[in-house]
Amino acid sequence: MSIATERRARVSVQIGNQEISFETGHLAKQADGAVVIRAGETMVLATAQGRAEAREGADFFPLTVDVEERMYAAGKIPGGFFKREGRPTERAILTARMIDRPIRPLWPKGFKNEVQVICTVLSADMVTAHDILCINGASAALMISPLPFLGPVGAVRIGMLDGELTVNPTLAESENDSTLDLIVVGTKDALTMIEAGAMEIPEETILEAFELAHAEIVKLCEAQEDLRRQAGKAKWLDLDLYAEVERDNGHRVWELIHEVGLREASAWVEEIVGELAPAITMESTDDDITRQTQVRSAAAMLLEKQRSAAVEAPVREQFGDELRALTDAEQDSKALKSAKRQLLFDRIVEEVALPFPVGAVVADADGAEALPAAKDSVTKSYVKKACESIYKDLVRQKIAVEKRRPDGRGTEEIRPIDIEVSVNPRAHGSGLFQRGQTQILSSLTLGTAKEGQRIDDLSLEEERRYMHHYNFPPFSVGETGFMRGPKRRDIGHGALAQRALEPVIPTPDEFPYTIRIVSETLESNGSSSMGSVCGSTLSLMDAGVPIKAPVGGIAMGLVKEGDDYTILTDIQGAEDHLGDMDFKVAGTRDGITALQMDIKITGVTQQIMRDALEQAKRARDFILDKMLEVIPESRPELAENAPRITSIKIEQEQIGLVIGKGGETIRGLESDYDVQIDIEEDGTILIYATEGTKADAAIAAIRALTKEPEVGDTYTGKVVKTTQFGAFVELKKGTDGLLHVSNVGPGRIGHIEDVMARGDVVDVVVQEVDKARGRIGLKLIAKHENGGLVQPEELVERAKNAPPRPPEEERPRRDDRRGGRGGRGGDRRPRRDDNGGGEE
Repeated sequence: MSIATERRARVSVQIGNQEISFETGHLAKQADGAVVIRAGETMVLATAQGRAEAREGADFFPLTVDVEERMYAAGKIPGGFFKREGRPTERAILTARMIDRPIRPLWPKGFKNEVQVICTVLSADMVTAHDILCINGASAALMISPLPFLGPVGAVRIGMLDGELTVNPTLAESENDSTLDLIVVGTKDALTMIEAGAMEIPEETILEAFELAHAEIVKLCEAQEDLRRQAGKAKWLDLDLYAEVERDNGHRVWELIHEVGLREASAWVEEIVGELAPAITMESTDDDITRQTQVRSAAAMLLEKQRSAAVEAPVREQFGDELRALTDAEQDSKALKSAKRQLLFDRIVEEVALPFPVGAVVADADGAEALPAAKDSVTKSYVKKACESIYKDLVRQKIAVEKRRPDGRGTEEIRPIDIEVSVNPRAHGSGLFQRGQTQILSSLTLGTAKEGQRIDDLSLEEERRYMHHYNFPPFSVGETGFMRGPKRRDIGHGALAQRALEPVIPTPDEFPYTIRIVSETLESNGSSSMGSVCGSTLSLMDAGVPIKAPVGGIAMGLVKEGDDYTILTDIQGAEDHLGDMDFKVAGTRDGITALQMDIKITGVTQQIMRDALEQAKRARDFILDKMLEVIPESRPELAENAPRITSIKIEQEQIGLVIGKGGETIRGLESDYDVQIDIEEDGTILIYATEGTKADAAIAAIRALTKEPEVGDTYTGKVVKTTQFGAFVELKKGTDGLLHVSNVGPGRIGHIEDVMARGDVVDVVVQEVDKARGRIGLKLIAKHENGGLVQPEELVERAKNAPPRPPEEERPRRDDRRGGRGGRGGDRRPRRDDNGGGEE
């Protein structure tokens, strides 16, 4: 369905059971492209803005993507002191990365203009996830903008509910019920990005999910194309105009370069703009500006192409053999490889003979003979770029056609693996994983339930008990740099490793600890994120965490030249930089737990995906075998310095009894036994202690506190009150029993105070429990006195020698009875704390 007005345009498409709509022309109209994308009551404003001129001297595409989560979108006020949004949340950063990765390859070669994409979450109904809308909205905003984006791309989420693949499940289904959380992005022809967490899903099921996702992606791409037809702006780079300019001026530019050189040829751009575009005057229109921009962009691209071709041909002819020999240096150390590369490139820049002017001719001191012209800075930069381009082409040819990797390995060969555990003596578990020149140290810390991470974002997640953090310091690649907190890459790699391990982490009932793992990248040359998955598995097993199965990870690569392609196992830095795909796969022997795919070409086919997954499975099993040789299973005991967490369950009615008035009882228990106690609403009590004996003692005290007294139970208690007929003994907080004078010993005692007083400590046994009257009868076992025990027989003898007592005061009449301990006589009922705890 499409609706168009003079200023506004709207298209919608049905994806699974959900309608997604794209609308433009209403909000943010001054942006180059602005689209509001909606599903349910979740609404995202996606904007795209760019500069018409290329950034001077840029040797990369300056694309920036930001996701802004506004808490008002979900009717929330931000936490913290300032009560406004600060730096992006982790989820917002991960979403921005998911937008950046699929759109970055889809631009004309050599495009160096600044581009910024901002997705602002305006409304979040907490039913529809906004991350998928952000990706689709960003693509739509770029499509209707004048930026030369070669899209569109579409994005869908695939879940698995009750064994069935589901398109775009709700937030609740995705976070609570689904065993698969797969985000797939692609064009109408192929897939461009994958991000997934899974509960050990087989490879065949993942491939089925890819097919299901792509069918929906095609619909989303067609909807965006429809929106562009209705409301799209003229592109700064018109491909038809470029073809025309190249046809009419290609040879002219080539000749101009050979006449005046690379630097001076740049004047041609303004010349052709003057010929093909109207001059800007006070009477000019927006169409005139657009025409100027289009001509200038086409001319600049043609000049760039001809400059590169003019330099690459002589460099390849004169130094091709030396550049080919340099590809073998990938087996050298980083320092030696870098030195060789710099040495050769510098020599080529200085010595290459180019068939066009390279700079001003300089006469010698005597003026007798002209010296060779020194290359100007523009020429030097193009020679260096030619060296890079030729070197990349030679490496790719070697891999894809000759089937030889830069370091001499076979396509499925994994670099040497070295594994250690218990490397960090104070961490509760640690693992050192080294594969080739990639080395990761993962250290694990166990904590209490209170130490989990509170989540404050636009998701249903409120608290996180398993956290994985990844650090990539500059020294890991032999460089210097700023240490100013985690970068987006660090956050992304940590989240990937966390997704890979979450399916095997035991539940709180099985293992009631908060778990934090930090993976330090100590060396890096390819796939440090998958190294952190392996290192973290080792640290979990070393710590004694009862994981369901060990997880291994591997990074796969792809080099595609025409119809020839080669899939590489365990890619290193050069293969990642020069290749077409970075495909990370993590999982157990039984299935996949995490996926991440980025590509630098326009897409990969289902067959390539199938081959990559099969090859990754073989590699994953090989790595798991290596890991299990070092530590075959989780240790049976926690580390000595790890906290001990023990749990017991009490009735909900007894929670107040354990807490006590104003928390007095629970604080006393924590102080007496040097533990920390957490009580859940269902009556589960978690006891945290540095030593197991302390936790056992605290549990015994809690059990004694909450246990209903039964005949035969023994207690050590304090006398809290004496009367003429006996003493009341505190068995536990809030519960007293009556020790009648007749139950003190084998003889008669005239008055209880002849043998004991308030504050004395005695051992007693429960002789009677009358629940109907709320009475507990006790019998004396012994009295604690001067560090020893006094037996009942001795107490009876003392009573015989006790001096005579004055007559008892007249007991109060029943209708004049006052409250207090003495008011109930022998029918002493258990005491209650003010909060309602205690025994019936």
